[in-house]
Amino acid sequence: MKICPQCGKAYDDQSEVCQSDRTSLISIDVSDNDRMLGQLLDGRYRLIRKIGEGGMGAIYRAVHTEIVRTCAIKLLTGVSPGKDDAIARFKREARNSCRIDNVHAVTVYDFGQTDEGLLFLAMEFIDGKPLSRVISEQRVLPIERVAHITNQIAEALSAAHALPMIHRDLKPDNIMITHKGANTDFVKVLDFGIAKALADEGGENLTKTGFVLGTPVYMSPEQLLGEELDARSDIYSLAIIVYEMLSGRLPFEGDNLQAVMMKRVMTDPIRLRVAAPSLSESVEQAVMSALERNRDARTPTVEAFAAELSRGLYGSTQVMGGVVTNQVATHGEGSPTVQWGGSQTKVDNSGAFTGQSDRSTSGGRGDDNTWAPTVIGPAATKPLQVEPTPPQLPKQTAPGRIESDQPLARPNDQVVTVPERRSGKWVAFGGVLTLALIGTIVYLILPGRATSGFTLVVKGAPAGSQVFVNETRRDALAVDGTLRVTGVDPGQVNVRVSHEGFTDFMTTLTGTKGEVQNCEAQLLPGIDYGGAMVPIPAGEFEMGDNNHEPDERPAHPVPLPSYYIDKYEVTNAQYKTFCDETKHVYPPNPPFDPDYFAGKPDYPVLGATFEDALLYARWAGKRLATEQEWEKAASWDPVARRKRQYPWGDEFTANRANIGSGHPVSVTEATGDLSFYGVLNMAGNAFEWVDAPYKPYDGNKMSDPVFSKGEQVVRGGTFLPNSKPEEARTSYRNHLPRVFPTGKSISVGLRCVVTADDPRIQPLLGARK
Repeated sequence: MKICPQCGKAYDDQSEVCQSDRTSLISIDVSDNDRMLGQLLDGRYRLIRKIGEGGMGAIYRAVHTEIVRTCAIKLLTGVSPGKDDAIARFKREARNSCRIDNVHAVTVYDFGQTDEGLLFLAMEFIDGKPLSRVISEQRVLPIERVAHITNQIAEALSAAHALPMIHRDLKPDNIMITHKGANTDFVKVLDFGIAKALADEGGENLTKTGFVLGTPVYMSPEQLLGEELDARSDIYSLAIIVYEMLSGRLPFEGDNLQAVMMKRVMTDPIRLRVAAPSLSESVEQAVMSALERNRDARTPTVEAFAAELSRGLYGSTQVMGGVVTNQVATHGEGSPTVQWGGSQTKVDNSGAFTGQSDRSTSGGRGDDNTWAPTVIGPAATKPLQVEPTPPQLPKQTAPGRIESDQPLARPNDQVVTVPERRSGKWVAFGGVLTLALIGTIVYLILPGRATSGFTLVVKGAPAGSQVFVNETRRDALAVDGTLRVTGVDPGQVNVRVSHEGFTDFMTTLTGTKGEVQNCEAQLLPGIDYGGAMVPIPAGEFEMGDNNHEPDERPAHPVPLPSYYIDKYEVTNAQYKTFCDETKHVYPPNPPFDPDYFAGKPDYPVLGATFEDALLYARWAGKRLATEQEWEKAASWDPVARRKRQYPWGDEFTANRANIGSGHPVSVTEATGDLSFYGVLNMAGNAFEWVDAPYKPYDGNKMSDPVFSKGEQVVRGGTFLPNSKPEEARTSYRNHLPRVFPTGKSISVGLRCVVTADDPRIQPLLGARK
């Protein structure tokens, strides 16, 4: 069905223009029975498609009938018509939102009321997806991408803080990622002040103490306590988002929502490098400083936080919008705003870690072009009066009630409303007990746990390891290294076993009612064995690809035991030590640098033949990786249980890998091609030998005369100027002769592996248990 945006007259799908006013027709989604579709708001905005819905209202794609501009209309149902104070607050906050002058803050065009009295906002239409969906799909983002996204968020927040205006509900659902020019991670921050406008009941007092506005997962301690807020609360929320992007986890874990909230106000977060050991100390320090419980000890400005994070990655420089600059500038006059539109992608409600789609519309992650719902809970009952907590604990907690339909381990999209603070020595502990009441309420309103199911027995991990089933924390392994979980819902479940200092064990199991499923969870620590080595847990992965080169076919499952692989390519310095100790001849220098081997110790060794690589691996107490081991470490995402086309994801992004640049770089420099497991430079820098002759996979009937030449497989792209992005794909196969002409340097290097049960590394593993 089509309608005229000017007069609203309906036409069939074959019509192109209105017969009355010759205006081009627009399509209406008649599959949705929403009565608002086709309606004209305030005489200007024709609603053509619903693109999202949540606790605060619905979001529509619309057309401004006079200037024929596509926009997004947020129709707010959280305020009933006739509430004059709430309407006045909304208009004040909407005016403030219009004043935020930054390209990374969503542009608010207009606001008003419908004929029925419903409030609405008219904003730029953004063709993209929320950061929550990016995290859901990729779980862990490379550090340089995180810095790039963070800098843009910081710009938007800085512009708001300069007004001054606080966001109060910063979360991945309110951060849209879209394309603009060459920037494929262009950020737009949404919903400045909206939750505050709808929930604050203080008339002129827009900062009335006693209301906690936001999403509990990302709220600052002072926000949970119902204290007056300043810009540092947004900094804390941003730091949680950065922590989640870098590690795939949140800085606080607990059995349920109220336990997580209590930890937020009374304990320190899990150190970032516990959740993501491959990150540097400087990056960890930047994030942890912004997560200080005491706001006076916290990083003072959002600009400072972004600068510290970027310094941890880039040294003294910072990346903004794809350009290296000195720092995030404080918001000033003259910052331009931009507007653009585009076709809308599908609404996404996927789970953040498991890939499940079990979230309801009102409690799920955000939509592709909208905002996740923020639910406002009524005030709690009178807090209990008991003895206060020790002095080092917060003096007040946040009694209240949470409305949620989320699993306990992943609370999301709620606003907590608390009564005004009361003086007296009983308040603090009374608040803690009320938080316990919050947890009870949340537990009671959630769907009931299965009363029957299958039994999961987890064993093999160190005592104290935490077990998560579908990202819901169950319990810790006992001193005998086992845990018995009963009543697991029949069907497929994701199991994660976590222990500080170890790489998480993850697997997927399927159980039926009444049976017992055993899960042998082998947790592996990172080790230094002739250099940093990364653990790759045992399990099956998909090798090969049916959609690209013939020699990559067929895609097929391959089970592998656990093993360790070098985090970095073998360097010139490491290879020189081998040569000096064994009297092995140095490799020839490449033609572009006659002093390469001696003068660049941290660069990948080049020119080693396959036989040289075998000798080095044997000397190092290791071996060359098989082709299967190399591909799994480069490509597999065990959380999503799928192969990545590139180590970082499914789309090629320039400058992520050192491919085609014309020159090699240090093995620690090109961090953009970090694989899920934390292995670097598997997409670029140098080819890498693997211990596999070049031949077709089983089931591949292709005829290639090269197969008969006895050449050896090499993997990964290379810095050579004629290298193509295609070669950076994780399943791409290349091949070279086992030996080279005398004096000739080929741009091939190596990295090594060792099996997890190798006796030579057991002392290293035992020292970490």
